[in-house]
Amino acid sequence: MREKREKDRILFADLLRVCTMFAIIVFHITTNRWFISFRENPEEWHTINIFVTCLRWCVPVFFMLSGMIFLDPRYNTTIKKLYTRTIPRILCALTFWSIAYRLLSPLTASFLDIKPITSGDFHRIYREIFLGTPWHHLWFIYPLLAMYILSPLLRIFTANAKKEHYIYFLVLYFIFGSIIPTIDARFQVHVNFSVAELFSYTGYFIAGYFFYKFDLTRKERIVLYTLGIISLAGTYAVSTIVGITGGGPATQFFDRTGPNTMLSAFFIFVFVKNTINNSPKLLEYTNNKYITTLANYGFGIYLVHDFFNIILNILNIHTGTFPAILSIPALSILVYLASLGVVLVIAKIPVLNKWII
Repeated sequence: MREKREKDRILFADLLRVCTMFAIIVFHITTNRWFISFRENPEEWHTINIFVTCLRWCVPVFFMLSGMIFLDPRYNTTIKKLYTRTIPRILCALTFWSIAYRLLSPLTASFLDIKPITSGDFHRIYREIFLGTPWHHLWFIYPLLAMYILSPLLRIFTANAKKEHYIYFLVLYFIFGSIIPTIDARFQVHVNFSVAELFSYTGYFIAGYFFYKFDLTRKERIVLYTLGIISLAGTYAVSTIVGITGGGPATQFFDRTGPNTMLSAFFIFVFVKNTINNSPKLLEYTNNKYITTLANYGFGIYLVHDFFNIILNILNIHTGTFPAILSIPALSILVYLASLGVVLVIAKIPVLNKWII
């Protein structure tokens, strides 16, 4: 959601929000052909696999950016504001776009003579909104709502915790929310002792504020950067090897809370923060109106962008239409700019500009 801040913008957060949103579009463009290209065009698959494996951090970083803002004790929010403005706006946007996407699906199928429209197509709309499955990319809104609901309590922690408390929490989160669940899921080795409360996106929410508030020491940065780079490279290498030897893309290495994903998300967040905050030339772009606009409308772009993915699918335009190394960035830029154009139009429409983007 777009939130107004009275003070200067945080440049690294704005740029990271823009890059993360673009990364999500690239990820969705590439995963659409990830399985098909493995069988039809190995060269295309290898190119796609690079993007898929190296961009899995994008959604976790989205949670971290939200936590960075909402868990800041200086951020002007109250429980009343949360339940009269923030949450109603998200629910309204969720409902609107869920209906829009679910109406588009049967209409498109009917237009293409794939399947006639039935009453069941419309009944599933409200049912799936409550079940949390209205459309594949809208899943993100449900855990985001959960984080916002918890934020008044989490802010008590962030307002009083010292650096060692955050580190203690993140170590626990990494062990019980990432490593142990991964062992359970991948190796069928059930660990009887667990801390189920840590298996959620809450850790990303708190991590975002921690890495924003505290500067890591040089030694801490070296350790995190090393682990992050190893995670990115290792995910690609293992995914490629297992995919080739196993006869298909290796989806088991892409859990959003998996150790490799978590370390790469932490690495990307801290690396971008330190690179920008330590560069006077880059900091001159703080409050730049173009960067601010793109950052403010990131959530709207996220909501809208899958319409254009659907259009590309209908037109049979994809990463295999021309060489993937060119088609992936070209189609991603096209979808991003088209989505931005729609959001800019909605931003000019009273009422809608406050409730659906």
